[in-house]
Amino acid sequence: MSAANIQIISFGNRSREDKKRLKKFVNFHWQHYKDNPQFIPLLNYEYLGFKLLGITGFFEPENLFFKHAEMIFFLARSDGRILGRCNAFVNENHNRHWHDKVGFWGQFEVIDDQNVADALLEAAVTWLKSKCINKMRGPQNMPVNEATPGIMTEGFNSRPVIYYQYNKPYYEKLLRNAGFSPIKRVLSWEVSPMNPMEERLERVAQKVIHRFNLQFESWNERPLEERKQEMFSIYNEAWSDNFGFVPFTREEFYKIIADMQLIMDKKLFFFIYVKGELAAFFGGVPNVAEKMSPVPVCKKCELLRAAKMILSKSSVKGYRLGYLGVKKKFRRMGLDGVMLYKQKIYSQQKGYQYCDMGWILEDNAKVISLVEMMGGTLSKTFTIFEKDI
Repeated sequence: MSAANIQIISFGNRSREDKKRLKKFVNFHWQHYKDNPQFIPLLNYEYLGFKLLGITGFFEPENLFFKHAEMIFFLARSDGRILGRCNAFVNENHNRHWHDKVGFWGQFEVIDDQNVADALLEAAVTWLKSKCINKMRGPQNMPVNEATPGIMTEGFNSRPVIYYQYNKPYYEKLLRNAGFSPIKRVLSWEVSPMNPMEERLERVAQKVIHRFNLQFESWNERPLEERKQEMFSIYNEAWSDNFGFVPFTREEFYKIIADMQLIMDKKLFFFIYVKGELAAFFGGVPNVAEKMSPVPVCKKCELLRAAKMILSKSSVKGYRLGYLGVKKKFRRMGLDGVMLYKQKIYSQQKGYQYCDMGWILEDNAKVISLVEMMGGTLSKTFTIFEKDI
C-alpha cells in the first residue's frame, strides 16, 4: 500500500471520543485473527473495563499503571478500513529502576504491509522522542510483568497459554525491515507432570529438604493479607535484577492477587520457610485459555466467555507456572529444585497433564537446566526488539 494513502490516528484514553476509538483499537484483533484457533484474546473487559462488575481495564485512566506511566494509542487506516494498531508508553518506574531512558511500544497488530507497519512505528518513535526517550523497546504488552514480552518467533502451532503473546509469523520480518534488532529471547517450556520423577531431581530435593530442615505451608495456612505481603516482599527482591523487570507498587501487586483468585488453584501455591523465616514461594495458575475460546453461538458475547472460563476452571488440563521467587540470602541452597519437585508431586496427584514454564530468559542457564532435568520441551520463543531513536 502506498504510504500516502495511510492515515495515522493518535489518541489518549480520557475523552468520550478516545473511548470510542479504544473500542476499535481492541476489536481490531478479532478481525485480524478471524477463525484462527491459536489466537485466544483476553476478555475485552480486561482492556476496557466493566463498571457494573467493578472491573478496571488496562487502558482505563483509573488503572494503577497510569500513576507512573504515560501512554498514547495509534490506529492506521485507509479508506475507512483499519489496517493496524499499536501503543507507545513511558514507564517512569522502569527508567528509575534501570537508570535509563527507554520507551516502550506494544499491542502491535498489523496487516502484512511494510508501509503500514513503518507508519505505526514511526508515529510511536516521534511521540517517544518528544518525551526525551533514546531507545524504543518492545513489543511490551500489559500487564507489564505478567504478559510475556516480545513477539512470538517460534511455536506458532503450540498450545495457547494465558497471557502469552500470539502473532502472525510475518511480524519479525516487518520489525527487522523497520530497523529493529533482537536484544533478548524469552523461552517457554512445556513439562508433563505425569512423566516419572527424574531420579536426580528427587534425590537432590530430598537432600536439600533434610539438610536445611525446610518447612512448607500451603496458601490457606495464613491469612490472605499476610500471604499478599509475603509474595510482594519476595517478588520484587527476587526479580529485581532480571532483564526488563519493573518493580510493582504494593497496590498493583495486591490488585493482581485479587484478580488471580477468580481462577487460581490454591494448592498450586506453597511457601518455604528456613528456621521460621520465609525463604521462597511458588505459584501456578490454571491455563484458563483452554476455556476462553469464543462461544460459537455468539463470538462477541464476552459475558458468556467470562462465565465459561470461571465455571469450567476446575476441568482445565494444565497450568502456567506464574510465580517463583527465592530471597537473595537463600539462593545457592537449591530451593528452585525443591519447589519444582513439590510442584510435580501435587500436579501428579491433581492429574494435571502439562505445566507451562515460561518467562525464562535465554541466558538463565540454571533454570533451563532444571527444566531439561524434568523432561521439558521448548514450546515457544518470544523475541524482544529494540532500536535507538
